[in-house]
Amino acid sequence: MACSLTLQGRPLPCRDSVGGVRNVWILTNFAGQADGQFTEGMYAAVSSGNINSTDSAAIYKDYLSPRNVSTFTQNVSASAENGIVFYTQVLSLVLAKPVAADLIELRNLRKGRLAIIVEDNNGRKFVMGHTQGSELSGGSLATGTAKGDLNGYTLEFTAEEQTPAPFVGTGTNMTFTPTA
Repeated sequence: MACSLTLQGRPLPCRDSVGGVRNVWILTNFAGQADGQFTEGMYAAVSSGNINSTDSAAIYKDYLSPRNVSTFTQNVSASAENGIVFYTQVLSLVLAKPVAADLIELRNLRKGRLAIIVEDNNGRKFVMGHTQGSELSGGSLATGTAKGDLNGYTLEFTAEEQTPAPFVGTGTNMTFTPTA
């Protein structure tokens, strides 16, 4: 089967963008349910690379990370032999200074599929795992060697999608609630 392509090119953008993750938002309440679980079909259809709403009210809480340590990466996986293309989205989230309450939070984060939104340092919000959710796929607790080393968690979240992570558009009914 032949594919129909519409290509428009892309000019060189202005040099006014910076790297890095500013905030990570994880769903805590959807449609009145406070279980934080990703629900298939919860996001409206992607339009021009944006998701403009959820099917019900969605409340996200932030997970704050020290500056310049967390990353969000999307890798393209393609096989000409098998005729497939998919995107692996990986969030490496660093949380500093472990406390006892973190153990309960980590147990809850590992239980199921999560709805995660990653905000970069340009204010753009990416919807990670927008059709199948994201899962905690690994991580570590480190105390470091030297006094200036990380004393905290590095958590890896992974999603695999047929398309790249869309942006959160305007007019959304998603609420982003800072923890403090």
